[in-house]
Order: sequence, then C-alpha cells, then structure tokens
Amino acid sequence: MARNVEYTIVHGPEWQATADALREVDETLSEKFKAALEKAARPTLEELRRAALELPAHKGKHTGLRARIAAGVGVTTQSKGVRITTSMPPGQEELPRGEDNGLRGWRHPVFGNRDVWVQQRGGSWFKNTIADDRPRFEKSLGAVLDEACQMVDRATHL
Repeated sequence: MARNVEYTIVHGPEWQATADALREVDETLSEKFKAALEKAARPTLEELRRAALELPAHKGKHTGLRARIAAGVGVTTQSKGVRITTSMPPGQEELPRGEDNGLRGWRHPVFGNRDVWVQQRGGSWFKNTIADDRPRFEKSLGAVLDEACQMVDRATHL
C-alpha cells in the first residue's frame, strides 16, 4: 500500500513583502504608465503644431489651413497607449493626411472650387515627427517599468 507524503512550506516575511509589492505594482502600474505617456506626449504635441505651421505654402496664397491643422492636433492617453489625432471642420477632415503624404502628394480642388483641381505635394509633418519622438516614449515607459522592478526588488531583499 502506497503512503501519501505531505510537505508544508512555511515562507518567510520576504515572500509576503514581495507579494505585497507585486500587488501594489499591479494596482498602480497602469496609472503610472498613463502619467508617463502624458508627460512624454506634451513635447510631441507642440512639435506637431509647429511642424504643421511650417508646412510650405504654394504661390503665396494662404487660407489659414496650416493654422487650422495645428489647432486641431490633440493627444489622448489611456493606460495602454497614446493616441495622437487631428480634428478639422466638416469637409476638411482629409487635409491633414494630404499634407502628410510627402512626395506622393494629394489631389484637391483649388480653394474649394470643384471645377479646378491640382496635385499637391505635402511634407511629413505628422508621421515623421511622431517617429522621431518614439525614443522619448520608450524611455519614459522604461523608467516606469524600472521603478516597478526596483519596488519588487526592495521588497524581496528585506
């Protein structure tokens, strides 16, 4: 007949401290991520607005398009990421994207006149600016993770 063997493991205070630290990290990490993203996004928002205002104007005519694009740039953050958007008045929603098409350009009516269309080359005020700022976002989120690791590490080494 087989005998059952039982083991009881009694853990020390470092196990409880580590479990408490992990629970605290779990409860606070998403809010810390969100705060880090908001802080990292502020300079990007200003850079995007500046880049929109610096888009080249052709033939000296100005309609305020660049200013409307710059004013419409916004950032929303959630615990899982950051969303950078543009908003424009009705009928102009595609203009920021067109201005970001680089050499491929985009086709549009001249001053809203649907009888006269032009092909216009844009710049890259949106995608490239955000891509250039990616290291700042990575560094910011990495700092939050490092802080969480240090918190757990301190609890583990009572």
